[in-house]
Amino acid sequence: MGSPQGKPEVAEAAGRGVWPTQAVCPACDEAAGAGPLEVFHGVSRYACAACDLHFWHPVAMPDAAWYETAYQGRDQTAMPLEPGHRFFLADPKAPKRGRLLDLGCGTGNFLSAARDAGFDVTGVEFNSSAVRFAREHYGLERVFAQRPEDFRSAHANEQFDLVTFFEVLEHQEHPQQFLKVAKDCLTAEGFLALSVPNRDRWQKGVESLDYPPNHLTRWSPRALRNFLDRNGFEILTMRQEPLGIRRAAGVLSAGLRTGLVSSVAGERPPTLTDLAEMNPDEMQRAVKRLSGHPGHALAARLVRLKNFAMMPLAALLLPYLRLRGYTGLYLYCLARRKNLASREAPGAGKISGGAM
Repeated sequence: MGSPQGKPEVAEAAGRGVWPTQAVCPACDEAAGAGPLEVFHGVSRYACAACDLHFWHPVAMPDAAWYETAYQGRDQTAMPLEPGHRFFLADPKAPKRGRLLDLGCGTGNFLSAARDAGFDVTGVEFNSSAVRFAREHYGLERVFAQRPEDFRSAHANEQFDLVTFFEVLEHQEHPQQFLKVAKDCLTAEGFLALSVPNRDRWQKGVESLDYPPNHLTRWSPRALRNFLDRNGFEILTMRQEPLGIRRAAGVLSAGLRTGLVSSVAGERPPTLTDLAEMNPDEMQRAVKRLSGHPGHALAARLVRLKNFAMMPLAALLLPYLRLRGYTGLYLYCLARRKNLASREAPGAGKISGGAM
């Protein structure tokens, strides 16, 4: 994936033989060893030769106030389950009961589904608006507006049979520290279940949500396997979401650039990166303008119509695209602590692009 700002800056830096300060992989602590793949708004994306992670440097994870502003509306909405949630609930190797801790639980949609499936659930989410919605809408009692490390400090004696974090790891500035907190919360027989955006997915153009400050790392199946293995986990299931018609239509639509959004809205809508460069008051005003501006609302509807119009072509091309090995957006993984790895049947951990 390239960026409009990135390529000239990389070329210029290469010509001068100068790169940003030494970049160390946040998943394995090895130096990047080569120049950046791209530069975007002053930060660089590197590929770790040791573990295959792509990471941005230097970056910092935003605070709770930033997420509450950037994601307002979504943190007060009953969202559908994500593919990672559904993959876990249908995974025959996953536990079917026990104490479950969901880190980054959002508005509680997965916690509610897990509770209905028979789990004793607890959630941690540092967006207080999302926590309030989870309590009021789903009746979830054990949901805490804290960072994972603060929850662990306050509940040091609690142990869980399963820790989950769906679409959370890619937001972490220090993924090893995050995983350590998750592991500390587990029993000796504990499981992990998670999902991340699949770096190997089929895509065209720039997906702005995949840039800092929103996403700070990019994971492939190899990178995720190396990361979990290095930290004492055995992979039980790893599944790449199959490419579906909706995703294919969206990618085809993104590849057909028309300038529709900017022309109808009267401006280029700010990305999350643009919002991060504003002070809190400016960011709040920008978000309110976007949510209340009729031009932006109309542009969003037209984009949805454009995506819908690409559905017949996507349906026609889908068999060919799948045959070529193109996958969907999500990468799902189930793992457990290695002290129980000997129980796993032969063939566990095989990467799959199809149904379970």
